[in-house]
Amino acid sequence: MRLRCTLEGITPSSRLRPTRQACRAFAISLSILLCSPLGYGSSLLTSGQISPIPMQRPKSSSPHVGSAMAVLATLEQAQVLPPEGSREADRVIQSVIQFQSVFAKSMDHSVQDFARRAVAGKYGEEAAPILERFHASGWTTEILEALADADQDTPAEELTRLATGFGQFNLSVDDFKRFMQLVREGRSALAARGQNFEEAYAHHRKGMPGAAGR
Repeated sequence: MRLRCTLEGITPSSRLRPTRQACRAFAISLSILLCSPLGYGSSLLTSGQISPIPMQRPKSSSPHVGSAMAVLATLEQAQVLPPEGSREADRVIQSVIQFQSVFAKSMDHSVQDFARRAVAGKYGEEAAPILERFHASGWTTEILEALADADQDTPAEELTRLATGFGQFNLSVDDFKRFMQLVREGRSALAARGQNFEEAYAHHRKGMPGAAGR
């Protein structure tokens, strides 16, 4: 009996053969489930190397797991992810997981102030509930787009102040800039095809762990 890979998990099938894209999505899901997205750190195997950060096993229904999975699925749909199996692809997976942890859980003042200013600058009085939703459920398109715009508009010397907070999660300012560039590229690529980044993310999020109503 063959197994068909889907974003929802594994389903038995006696006739269907897994597609390359479906198996890649499933591999991404497994990578996320092996890492903690909740801010307590993770252990990520990349190209035979271990990034040693204390690990706490997440619940399979955690909305933070589902949010990270949905971000990767959206970037996959936009066709902006690096080649699968490459060091760059592994680093993107780590960035999606760990930057969610950084902005949700880090106690670093510079990191939290950057996030607050980014969201307030884009959404004004709506910033507080947007940040509350992010802390409760993980990535949202509002947070991603606010951070991506702030990254583009912030002078390099100001971004360097985030290095200490990022370093506590085994990340760098360059990792952040690469991730935010992917968000901007994904948004542009989807728009060029008549698609919407927010709608694409919402569609993927519905099928992921921790989605409302599941």
